[in-house]
Formats: sequence, C-alpha cells, structure tokens
Amino acid sequence: MVFTIVFLTLSVLTGAGAWLYLRWDAAKQAGEAGGAPALPAKDKAKSKKVKESVKDIWEVEDVRRGVLVLSGGRYRLVCRVSSADFWLLSDAEQNEVEDAAAAALLQLTFPVQFLVTSQAVDTRAAVEELREKAGDLPGALQELAFARAEYLAAMTQEKAASARQAYLVIPYDTVKGFEHAYGELQARLANLADALAGAKVRVEPLSSEAVVDLLSHLLNRGRIWRPSEAVKRGVMSLYTVSERSAVNA
Repeated sequence: MVFTIVFLTLSVLTGAGAWLYLRWDAAKQAGEAGGAPALPAKDKAKSKKVKESVKDIWEVEDVRRGVLVLSGGRYRLVCRVSSADFWLLSDAEQNEVEDAAAAALLQLTFPVQFLVTSQAVDTRAAVEELREKAGDLPGALQELAFARAEYLAAMTQEKAASARQAYLVIPYDTVKGFEHAYGELQARLANLADALAGAKVRVEPLSSEAVVDLLSHLLNRGRIWRPSEAVKRGVMSLYTVSERSAVNA
C-alpha cells in the first residue's frame, strides 16, 4: 500500500514538472521570436571559423629561436627526426637499435610528443638546380636534364608524391621567462639526442622559419606554399623592388 501511494505521488510530480517545463519552453520561444532573428547554424559556424586563429587553436603567442612560445608559460621545442631504414639492417643491428631506443626512452624524466605527418614532396629546389646546370652539359645530357626538370616540376604541381616526416616535441613549462626555458630545452635536447644516437636516430631542432612552415602545413593540408618563402620575397618589408625593375634600371 505504501509503495502504491509513493508511486502515485511521483507520477503526479512528474506530470506537473513536465507541464511547467513545456510552458517555460513555449514562453522562451515566443520571446526569441519577438527579438532579432537568430543566425542559421551554418552562418554561426562560418563566423566562428573566421574569428579563429593559430593563437585561438593552439594558444601560440610567438616563435623565437626555434621555440614555440605558448600561453601560460609553456615552451615547446620541435625537432625533425630521421633514422636509417630499420628493415635494411641485419638482425644483430636491429637488436642493437631496439635496445638503444628502449634505453633512451627509459631514461626520460620528462614527457615527449611524437608527430608524424604526410607532406607533399617539394622538388622546386631540385628543378631549379637542374635547369641551372643543364646549360653546361652536352647535347643529349642537356635534353635529359631538362626533361627530368619538367618531370619533377609536374610532380610538385600535381602533388603526385608525398613523404612521411616524423617530429619530436620537447616541452618545458616555467614562469622564469624565455631565456631560462630556452636553456632547459637545449639541455633536454642534448641529452635526448645523445641517447637516441645509439639507436641510429638523428634529432635536429627546427629553425623558427621551419616551425612556422610546419604550422602552416598542419593548418593547410595539401598546399605547398610556405610562409618562409613569402618572407624571403619581402612580404614583411615596407616596400620591395622586383628583379625586372632592377634590370630595367
């Protein structure tokens, strides 16, 4: 009997709560209808996307001497990682590499992050070098050099080839400023590079230009344009003089 009374009481309370909620929701919708029209969901998403920047997404405040300066006293050193082809090593060499890599990771006293990304192969430097040196070659070799340059240029233009590149991110958090963080990051890099050298792994810190190019690649997949190239061509200068104008002068 007691359970029946409790059940009936709860049912009444539930029904009354649902009725009150429906009335409140209807009044809210009526108030919104009398005000300014709300933006469609698509327009809201577009407006939010326009306002977002690298600082909003990754909290990047600056890139100094190859170090990512994040908000809240956080600093990150990004390094390019390369190694010998593991499968081309002998069994004994593979065992040595595995043992050295395990020892390097076991001695870590700080967290690290590995980033692997696929990047379109940029052959523009090779194309330029081939075209410059082709003029000094004899007839048949000259034709082959120009043909090779055209092939590589088409490969870059069509994005027909890509390569995987691994990166290692070394962190350090402090409130003592950039110089202190930079020294600690360099010390961590030296210790880690020495430990990984036994595993035939090379760790090379990126320059500020390379860090900016990497961020641009991660935010603009499939594009081969690099911010560092724009800087070299004077995009940050107050004025520039084109090569054509200099020649005509």
